[in-house]
Amino acid sequence: MIVIDAATTADLPAVQALARRIWHAHYPGIITVEQIEYMLARGYDTATLTRFLETPGAGLAVARDAEPIGFAAWYRTEAPSTSKLDKLYVAIEHHGRGIGRQLIEHVEQAARDDGSNCLVLNVAKRNQASIALYRHCGFAMREEVVIDIGNGYVMDDYVMAKAL
Repeated sequence: MIVIDAATTADLPAVQALARRIWHAHYPGIITVEQIEYMLARGYDTATLTRFLETPGAGLAVARDAEPIGFAAWYRTEAPSTSKLDKLYVAIEHHGRGIGRQLIEHVEQAARDDGSNCLVLNVAKRNQASIALYRHCGFAMREEVVIDIGNGYVMDDYVMAKAL
């Protein structure tokens, strides 16, 4: 049985290890290995993950099946009544079990509880499997963006949104 609960600081090493494994399995062919490493270093250092645990309106949830197999992170944006799904990852060997959908539902409830009526996310334009999941979960395309993330890298993304 899958259990989704709030992460603690003790979970951060497992989230970091899971992110590394998932990113190196999923993103080659979408972005370069060098960009994968750059983005992992930027987005999964302990200080960055700790902000999800400590910032009002933010959160980090872990899906467990005896051990951590997926996670989601979110935060309140500057836009009124809007939260952003910042991270959603499930170990590839657990795809197809509805865990991603369960994590999204967890984030939606947390965002509603925080007063949000809209959930947004960014997804790489070449990440067709994730785009399909988000559409299946009720997200719609809002816009296309190219974001300079430094070191010569960009995120070429769709912004998707869902009313809560």
